Amino acid sequence: MIDLNDWIRVLSKNPSVLETILNDPMKLDLSVFDKMAHDDFSLRSALHDPKRGIIHYSIEGLVSLEDFLNQVTFEDREGYLFLDQLFETAIAVNRNKPVLFDPSYVFVSPYGDKFYFLVVPIMLEEWMFQKEQISSWVQYLSKHFKTHTAYEIIGYMLSLSQSDEFSLPNLISGLVNLKDHYYPKKRHFFSIPKKERFYLKEPVHSLYYDAYSSASKVVHEENGTQVLGEPLVGKAYLIQEDTQEKFMIQFESTVVGRTVSCDIQLLEDSISLKHAEILYENQRYYIKDLKSRNKTFLNGKQVIRKMRLKEGMRIQFGNINFIFHETG
Repeated sequence: MIDLNDWIRVLSKNPSVLETILNDPMKLDLSVFDKMAHDDFSLRSALHDPKRGIIHYSIEGLVSLEDFLNQVTFEDREGYLFLDQLFETAIAVNRNKPVLFDPSYVFVSPYGDKFYFLVVPIMLEEWMFQKEQISSWVQYLSKHFKTHTAYEIIGYMLSLSQSDEFSLPNLISGLVNLKDHYYPKKRHFFSIPKKERFYLKEPVHSLYYDAYSSASKVVHEENGTQVLGEPLVGKAYLIQEDTQEKFMIQFESTVVGRTVSCDIQLLEDSISLKHAEILYENQRYYIKDLKSRNKTFLNGKQVIRKMRLKEGMRIQFGNINFIFHETG
């Protein structure tokens, strides 16, 4: 199964520009840029370096869906209206373009009334419809959707996303039926119903500490590879047991997970989008789990709170095992 995360990764991110690079520049399809230019719901983009496949996306004035959901609690019909607009936009964008369905890289206007998706400009033969990816995205939404009243939304999204009948059109239809059941609207015989829209009274903003913590990291070269940030003095790293692949721990906060925004990206189904975090504090290393689905284990013990890391310890993220080494 191909995951769009196999095709693109993030080099840097600031409040205005998201800089990405294709893992294989040979898969670049320039014709996709024309489709993006004629789509109001695709992030504006520019091909910065065709040979290396470096693409800049404009995110100025936008909030990631992840940040938006962390700040907004929906009341009564609001959640239905928001999700209806979100899923309808997703269908429209994904109709003829490969979209990265990742909560960190779907963006929302500050008032929550418009949505913008990151389109990956890859060749058509390399792209296929990814039901599993969209299903995982909807499951994320159901787990991070906050409401004081419409709890039925959460259960319905989670249930349908795990069923064989899952699709975004079916999800929209089901949510409309739920809304009409729990929040029926009086209809006048001679009136033409207007489509309701979600719109916040006060705008929300990006959580810069979390979303743009990498903005202060400097891009430098290490062994011919571009890396974000100043390397730590200790040069700690992880060795994957089955492949012996080496993963450097570059920063004071190193996030491990499946999404492209993670410092260590592991493309395996048992790994959550943001699975765990390795911290460097007071010249010591620690690990904590980020509420992952399949948990994190240190020397066979489940990581519940922040735990100290020492040389030679065995770490298990989902189904993948690593050995921690404190010095290079």
